[in-house]
Amino acid sequence: MSITFGYSSEVYFIEPQDIIELQDTSLEKISGIKTNHDIVILIGNTNQGEQDSLVCGREIIKHAINNDISHVPVKFAFISQISRWNILPYLLKKLRNKYKFESKKVYHTTLNHLRNLHIERGFRNAENAYVISERRWYMTPEVRANRYKELQSSIQKNGFNDKFPISIMLCRRFGIKDSVDDGHHRIGVCVENNIERIAIHFRAAGALPRIVQKIGNKIIKILPKHHV
Repeated sequence: MSITFGYSSEVYFIEPQDIIELQDTSLEKISGIKTNHDIVILIGNTNQGEQDSLVCGREIIKHAINNDISHVPVKFAFISQISRWNILPYLLKKLRNKYKFESKKVYHTTLNHLRNLHIERGFRNAENAYVISERRWYMTPEVRANRYKELQSSIQKNGFNDKFPISIMLCRRFGIKDSVDDGHHRIGVCVENNIERIAIHFRAAGALPRIVQKIGNKIIKILPKHHV
């Protein structure tokens, strides 16, 4: 079976020091990656012992570090785990989750940049903290309030904890649009406390063919942001 690649719908501004340490992507994989972005990172499946690797842009990264440039624009690629025309996993969350994998590699960006991408599925604060699904995740108001206060106290005291990065799933919405997969409460606390430097990492499952993505993007723009 030939390898099919997916690509992040967004460009992420990442600290170059996080990238320079990456190994170069193998020539075999590079040949299948079709994007003309200057800096591209291929995420790996940590559970399978894979590491993120740098497809292109090393000289740009070196230049940024030598000239104290704080962030560089990065496009992320991944190997799709879903066959090219298998549409069903993009419509059914439970089925999609069977293909989902993640990279544990942590990157640093800014809260302002992340929020400007409009990839959050909602905003969490003290008033609506942990109100998710009463059937699966029910918590009493007291438990919800205490849990949010604990999170808020930890971040206020220690800053953003890199051990618990914001999880972003590439092409999460219908195999097209990136979306925050986990970490909305941490985002909310950072907004309330003006904490700008945050840590992120990436997950993925699959991506629809680009010709389908062009059509799907027009549909996504009119759908509620919290859908799937």
